[in-house]
Amino acid sequence: MEILRPHLQRYWQEIVGAVLAVIVAAVTALWQPHLLQAVLNAILTNDGVLVKRYGIELIVVALIGILAGVANVFFAARLAQGVTSDLREETYRKIQTFSFGNIEHFSSGSLVVRLINDMNQITNFVMTLVMQLIRVPVLFAGSFILGVVTIPRLWWVEVSLITIIVLVAYFIFKRMGALFERVQTYMDKVNLQVKEELQGIRVVKSFNQEGKQQADFNQTSEQLNQVDLVIGYLFSASFPAFTLVSYLGVALAIYLVAQTVTIHPHEIAALSAYITYLTILTMAIIIGGMTSMAFSRGLVSLGRIKEVLVTKPDVEFEQSGFKGKLQGNVTFKEVSFAYPDAVK
Repeated sequence: MEILRPHLQRYWQEIVGAVLAVIVAAVTALWQPHLLQAVLNAILTNDGVLVKRYGIELIVVALIGILAGVANVFFAARLAQGVTSDLREETYRKIQTFSFGNIEHFSSGSLVVRLINDMNQITNFVMTLVMQLIRVPVLFAGSFILGVVTIPRLWWVEVSLITIIVLVAYFIFKRMGALFERVQTYMDKVNLQVKEELQGIRVVKSFNQEGKQQADFNQTSEQLNQVDLVIGYLFSASFPAFTLVSYLGVALAIYLVAQTVTIHPHEIAALSAYITYLTILTMAIIIGGMTSMAFSRGLVSLGRIKEVLVTKPDVEFEQSGFKGKLQGNVTFKEVSFAYPDAVK
């Protein structure tokens, strides 16, 4: 994160705007079920004045939430694109100072992937940072507290829902972090193979090595494909699992309220708000899991960029060297040169 800090400081206005907007959007999302409950209570008591009043408030709050959401995306996009652009330029300037040995160490294919693919991951990382880092805790805490306030006796339903979803999310997203690192490694390898193939196409054709090059590329591509498939399987399993747990919580709440409707008739109007809070609670946990996954993938890319930025060039020119007129001869005796790890 330290490599992002100087760039983030340049966009403090966008950060403030995104944070304020996301707080407003989260608060409005939590307040809407309360107003909906008030509307239902007014309908049950046949109070037309309150129905109109709370209905207008509900529409106003919804509009405020929409505008806040748009503002949050706007500021987050400006921040993410600006920070990524600055970091990409800094990384490119650093690469320009590298010697041939440094470039050989990273490989030109890997450097290209870091400047393009890893930078895209950092863009997503920064956007997620300012869009979800505050929103998730506010939605989680707010929906839990308001759910308990709405129907206090069903507090244990929320606790059970949180426990199950957290366990499922932990199992799924823990595996994804390691898989994303493997994806970046295989992308480096694929990029390098394509680059070397195209640069040395004359040599490949001269020695009739097209079949070997194709086999090597197919092997790496298949390895990348298998990792992507595992990630896809985990994604495809996660959302149905989360949805199933959420619906089971909703069904349980409806069943419990229906069993005691004669004892607690006021819970009929509160049930809609309570179900909404359960849904928000579930989504907050899911978004939190997705955010942690985006963080893990973004941190992998940040680490790869940091490797470039902290690398010291093997060859550096002294700016304060002798600038006078030189005369004489230079003789080389028993001088040799080799790249590190080169075969001798």
